[in-house]
Amino acid sequence: MSSELKEILYKQAEEDYESERREIEEGLERYKSRIIEIAKAGRWDLPIFIEGAEVHYERDEKDLNLLETSGLIKGEMKYTEHNAYREYTLTEKGAELARKLLKEP
Repeated sequence: MSSELKEILYKQAEEDYESERREIEEGLERYKSRIIEIAKAGRWDLPIFIEGAEVHYERDEKDLNLLETSGLIKGEMKYTEHNAYREYTLTEKGAELARKLLKEP
């Protein structure tokens, strides 16, 4: 019984992995653009709350999360009197990659 459960879970993990790989492949230009955008600006802000209203940028949040867990950017929560946002900057690894991406034709 345990081996059957194990096989079912492994199969699902493989499907999830393939789905994630496809998403990365399809979004490669988005990721590249985001890294270059942050490099040029020095930082990039994603609003979380504006005047008490929660805002969601699902695609941006997912993209930024992947870049952050990959060690290319670093995010930090920032607050103003009425707003909350997440500020992203490049890590050393991200800055090095950005330099290479900017040299590409």
